[in-house]
Amino acid sequence: MTETVLEKPSGVLDYNDVGTLLHGTLFGYQKAIKEILGTGSAVFVHPVLDIIRRINERTGVNLLTGSTVDEVFANLSAIMPTSGIMKAFRFEKLSPNKYVLHVEECVWAPHIHHELKPSDVACPFALLAMAVFEEATKGKIKVVDSEYAQNGTKTVIELL
Repeated sequence: MTETVLEKPSGVLDYNDVGTLLHGTLFGYQKAIKEILGTGSAVFVHPVLDIIRRINERTGVNLLTGSTVDEVFANLSAIMPTSGIMKAFRFEKLSPNKYVLHVEECVWAPHIHHELKPSDVACPFALLAMAVFEEATKGKIKVVDSEYAQNGTKTVIELL
């Protein structure tokens, strides 16, 4: 049995193209800021996290459901895969103030990670988790980059 490959019509964007464009824009900004400012670039992450929190409040997405960080992360782990964008969004607890976010089988990862070969930038989903962690703990996170694999990412999320 042979697989039929459908050609995409010229001038048509699909979700992989849009995902690549959005990720590429974010990664490009992150890399340019790091090249210009070095470690000082971390100051830009917290305003981005503030925007994510405001979006959560205004839209009622309910990213912050729970009374403890573990409950909030359990809720986030349950709702993120409902988007259909990834198979798993899970947290590995290393200590009360340090977790590892695992984004597994992201639909965009094979396309984006191959196309853009990201490094020294944070996965957009990790930025979302960082914003949630800051809000749940009322603390500030340590800004770190994600580790990229063919089908997902791994990111340490830790309070300063």
